[in-house]
Parts: sequence; structure tokens; C-alpha cells
Amino acid sequence: MNSHPSTRPASTLVRLDPNTVERLAARTAELLADRLDRSKPAGQQLPELLTAAEVSAWWGVHRGWVYEHASELGAVRIGNGKRPTLRFDAAQITRRLARAPVRPRT
Repeated sequence: MNSHPSTRPASTLVRLDPNTVERLAARTAELLADRLDRSKPAGQQLPELLTAAEVSAWWGVHRGWVYEHASELGAVRIGNGKRPTLRFDAAQITRRLARAPVRPRT
């Protein structure tokens, strides 16, 4: 048998002040934002454009609904022809859906 005392640290409960937790969270967000900004090529400030499938997953709607409401969502048409590729600006979609008109009751 081992006669040495355990070298395992005793568990300690640490309580943090809510302001400290808030500062830690804010600093973590800053560090993550900096890391994400550095992962993009220099000078790239254009908004990320989403596919219809990404918009569908993000808002929890069917992809067909996204296509049906493409104009209302501010779709960007890429290419020419009968069925050009569509892309969507996430910030623009958020603004447009936040201001969606309320349908009158009938």
C-alpha cells in the first residue's frame, strides 16, 4: 500500500462576482472577434452572403419559402439567365424580417 498522502488537490469552490463574469465574457468575445477578423483577407469588408439553404436553416423556414420571398429578403442575383444564383445578406434579412408588416385580421 502507498503510505504517502494524496497529491491530488482538494476541490475548491470559487465564486465570482457577476461583474467579473460579465468582464470575462466581454473580453472573451473581443478576443474571438479579433481572431475571426484576422482569419479574413486584409481589406475584405463585404458582408458575407448566404445561400438559400443557409437562410432556411438560420430562420427555420423551408428553402422554398426563401426562394418565394427572395425579392422581399433583398436577394442578390449572381449571373444571368432564367435562374441566376441567389445569395442573401444576413444583416439585410434581419432588418427586413424585423420590420415585417403585421397582417390585418379578417
